Order: sequence, then C-alpha cells, then structure tokens
Amino acid sequence: MTKKTLVAAVLGALMAGGIVGGATIAMAQADVIKQRQDNRKQAAAAMRAIKGIIDAKGDAKTAVPQAAKLKELEIAFVKMFPAGSDKGETKALPAIWTDMKGFEAASAASNAAYDKLAAAAGSGDLAALTAAFADTGKTCGACHDKFRAKAN
Repeated sequence: MTKKTLVAAVLGALMAGGIVGGATIAMAQADVIKQRQDNRKQAAAAMRAIKGIIDAKGDAKTAVPQAAKLKELEIAFVKMFPAGSDKGETKALPAIWTDMKGFEAASAASNAAYDKLAAAAGSGDLAALTAAFADTGKTCGACHDKFRAKAN
C-alpha cells in the first residue's frame, strides 16, 4: 500500500466514523425527545384520570396512585434535557437550557404540588383533592408558559 493510499484510507475511515457518530448523536437526541414526549403523555393521562375522579365525585383515595405516578414522571422528566437535545421535533423552548436553574425550580414546584395532591387524595376528602388538583394545574401551566412552545 502506498503512502497516498494509506492516507486516503485513514481519512476515509475517519470521515465514515464522523458520519456514523453524527448519526448516532442525532438518534440519541431523537430518543430523548421521544422519551420526554412519552413522559408528558403519561403525565397528561394521570391528570385526566384524577380529573375523572373529581368530575364523577368518586373516591378521592383512588387518585393516590395517579398522584404518585405524576411525581415519579416528574423526577425522570427534569433529567431528560441534555445539552444538544433542543434540536428536532420538540416544543421545549431554549429557556430550558439557558435557565436550567429556573427549569429545575419549576420542576421542584410541580413535585411539591404532586405531594400535596397525593396527601389530599390520601385524606379521602374530595374537596381537598379538587383544590390540590387546581393548584397542580397552576404549577404545570407556569412551567408550560416559560419553558414550552405553544401548540399551533
């Protein structure tokens, strides 16, 4: 093998590695975006389930697992925003990455609301559950206002 052939082969291998590496990064970003979307779909389903209990004037205690699920989802969700995952089909606003402390504070506020929601549900008091549900909705909305693009 000549020196030119060897150099060309090495450069070709490096370029191929760069292309594959770039594709791997893009796929990883798409995966984390999909994970975030799935997480929020599950959170929305839990909120709808609780709303259904409230609307049906059902047993408040049956909302406990849903409130616990919301907390579990939030703990995972806040960790799903690595650098570079702002590209792709996402409604996440740049403010998440430029104000990560603010985003984490919003997540902490949601977690506190989920704790109150679980306590209200556990008490069996439907009025307390209804009030805690409204407060939870406000913390969700506050985060959406600052960190999530509006739907078209």
